[in-house]
Amino acid sequence: MKKINSTGLLTLMVSSLPILHGCGSKDSGDQPATLPLLSIAAVSAPEGNGGNAPFVFEFTLDAAPSQQVSISVSTLDSTARATLDYVAITNRTILFDPGEKKKTLTVDVVGDEWKEGEEEFLLRLQNPVGCRVISNFAKGVIQNDDSQIFFDDAGYTTPTSYPGYALAWADEFNGSSLNLADWNFESGDGCPNVCGWGNNELQWYTPGDNLYMQRGKMIIEARNETKGTKNYTSTRITTQGKKTFTFGRIDIRAKLPYGQGVWPALWMLGSNITSVSWPACGEMDIMELLGQEPNKVYSTVHFAQGTSPRNISKSVTKPQSFSDAFHVYSLVWEADKMRFLVDDELISEVTKTDISPNNYPFNNPFFFIFNIAVGGNWPGSPNASTRFPQWMFIDYVRVFQ
Repeated sequence: MKKINSTGLLTLMVSSLPILHGCGSKDSGDQPATLPLLSIAAVSAPEGNGGNAPFVFEFTLDAAPSQQVSISVSTLDSTARATLDYVAITNRTILFDPGEKKKTLTVDVVGDEWKEGEEEFLLRLQNPVGCRVISNFAKGVIQNDDSQIFFDDAGYTTPTSYPGYALAWADEFNGSSLNLADWNFESGDGCPNVCGWGNNELQWYTPGDNLYMQRGKMIIEARNETKGTKNYTSTRITTQGKKTFTFGRIDIRAKLPYGQGVWPALWMLGSNITSVSWPACGEMDIMELLGQEPNKVYSTVHFAQGTSPRNISKSVTKPQSFSDAFHVYSLVWEADKMRFLVDDELISEVTKTDISPNNYPFNNPFFFIFNIAVGGNWPGSPNASTRFPQWMFIDYVRVFQ
């Protein structure tokens, strides 16, 4: 659910659940093998945009019973949550009179206008009397039918001016689409030149399908869907060839995604990458997060030692997940020195002396890259606990010089 940021989800594998054999009444004389077999079909339907949508589950006996049949039914959370996503039912009795073969039970699903991934809840069947049961559980699948993404604006913010600096460039993302005078879309899987974008990543970047503008925010969406040769899609944008910068203070206000294998980044590359290649061009990672560590962010610089890559990396851990609110990720960049901050707290300082005797590429022009990667050498692959879609919300990027 959009208001739940916990990464601990209850996962139940329905296919592996045991068959529960029912029993007749004490004096019926029936043997379990002679009792009718009760089945229940899964229900999959849209949630609707408001009010409650009825999910009607049908209970069917394979033979008309000669005596009364009953079973107790309760709902159980999986990725959908009671009250937020559906109205819970506890120990509801389904009663078949003699000769009846079908009954229904309605679970009310809570509709809203917010885009989210498919969510599931379960019906748990207990205490069968006069029947046998194929499985203890049946599944309800709540399909998304919305396009608006839920978020609030709570969190840290920074000023629009600083003493001694002038605003050199900013994008407040107030338009209806990405400003292509400043930004580029990078698409595909990096092949043939840098397959997997150099990190064995699992996503296919689309040229705009996974990017939205909503309420003054740019939203990058990572999805679990097949595109090209990959099973995930996302967006990666750059200012390469359009906006490059040397020195100043950079502020980026963002709210981050979470989940195993989800890898958001706000970073910069040296503009001479096309002539000297990576890592000689230099890389400044203002923010990176591994989704399985949702309350920890990293700031890193990459450079070359001869032809080999080297890096200096620091991190900060907060009590709360970085997906719970907006934070400001900053780089204060001077000749021969870089300072990385989160909410104005110093995380890392790197100087030319720290990199010596290696070449120091960070006094040259750099361009921005914003993206969500999925999988790769560092975060590893998504697993059953990873929920999709995942979103990175970017409120603004500002460059002061």
